[in-house]
Amino acid sequence: MLGVMKNALPFWPARKALKAHFPALRLTGPRVILRPPLPGDFADWVDLRERSRDHLTPFEPAWHPKSLTAEYFAHRIGIQSRDWERGLSCSFLLFRAPDNALIGGVNLNNICRGSAQFASLGYWLGEEHQGQGYMHEALRLVMTYAFTAQKLHRLNAASLPHNGRSIKLLRHLGFEEEGFAKAYLEINGEWQDHVLFGLNEETFKRQGPIIA
Repeated sequence: MLGVMKNALPFWPARKALKAHFPALRLTGPRVILRPPLPGDFADWVDLRERSRDHLTPFEPAWHPKSLTAEYFAHRIGIQSRDWERGLSCSFLLFRAPDNALIGGVNLNNICRGSAQFASLGYWLGEEHQGQGYMHEALRLVMTYAFTAQKLHRLNAASLPHNGRSIKLLRHLGFEEEGFAKAYLEINGEWQDHVLFGLNEETFKRQGPIIA
């Protein structure tokens, strides 16, 4: 995974699955499309996650034993739908534009309003789709959505220190390294250090188009 993605559902399956109701939203670029998840995405989602398991698990919260089941997926998108309606997060699946193949996902997590107006950026990409510029384009679309439609002022991101690809991507997108947090997030079953990054609206607007 590139970046930090909110995947763990520690309270599942204690709570009944929620029905998913997302806005009819699509973010479209030259090579990628982002939209909220749908129940019909399960087969493609579980196939991509299973194929990329060994690549993703070192960079994500520990996978639930039933994380690749239909019941888990239904609960997952139900929680994402509820959080979107409450203004707490925005969850997107990422598709390759020419053939509409599912290749990853992007989240705006922990949206904070009031005098803060920020969110945390998370993202993951299937192993076979790494290094082709898809995530760069996808994050530019989500960043534009965050600073315009969501009217956020700032985006935060964090990366494991040894995740060089993620750090390079964030810097290329204009994020600035702002600190180091010890035992910041529980990743793959262990509390791990992270490098902290930030980008505000003014800096983003000054950048103009970024070539991948």
